Amino acid sequence: MAKKKVSRKIKTHKKVSNINIWLERETPHTRAALENASRHFDAKDGFTVNTLEAIYGQESSFGKNRRARGISGAAGDFQLERATAKRMGLVVGNKNDERFDVDNASAAAAKYLKTQDKIFGKKTPLSGNLSTSPVKDSEERRKFVIAAFNAGEGRIAKAQSLAEADGRNPALWKNVKKYLESAGANADKSKEIQEYVENVLKYEAEFSKKSKADKNAKAGKPKKVKNLPTGGHWITLDGRHIFIEEK
Repeated sequence: MAKKKVSRKIKTHKKVSNINIWLERETPHTRAALENASRHFDAKDGFTVNTLEAIYGQESSFGKNRRARGISGAAGDFQLERATAKRMGLVVGNKNDERFDVDNASAAAAKYLKTQDKIFGKKTPLSGNLSTSPVKDSEERRKFVIAAFNAGEGRIAKAQSLAEADGRNPALWKNVKKYLESAGANADKSKEIQEYVENVLKYEAEFSKKSKADKNAKAGKPKKVKNLPTGGHWITLDGRHIFIEEK
């Protein structure tokens, strides 16, 4: 008698989206901070609170990977460099580092994005003889702005200049990204910048569909964030903002 074949179903584990993981970490306080920060944008740019969510996820996985306080280089919720953070008005010191406060850090990140949007929206002189090439199309400009958030406006402007000198349109990211290595980025950094732009745009689109954050919040005026006291640091616990005194 022939044996019956037993069919076995193989269980496959569907990969959980980063966005779903990050949204689970988004407390009401974090969402409110990002919405308030988005008010530094305006109708002339294509950014919303979803852009900030995307960068927040890309930079620190919604605060999970903020690096240690006092460490040199980029740190905090949005992995801002010390110079960039100070340029955007944050206090950065051993006793008080506002890069680790989501309200202040998200506001600084939004202001930095908006600053880059203005820089690449028109020809803007930078250091030396270097200037940005204007990118008039707002959707195309978003790519340059996001790239500059990761690599700085100088390197992106240098790549624009090299592309233009080679007879290519410096207002198209697909052209300019090919000159990142010639502009001073090594192969790994060039790849990082390009993947950064792709990831942020991809995450932003998914956040737009899944997030409860109000993408129309940018229509309002940003609320002033209170200055932090010195001698401690803030943590977010169960959606509440708590100041920890350092003795």
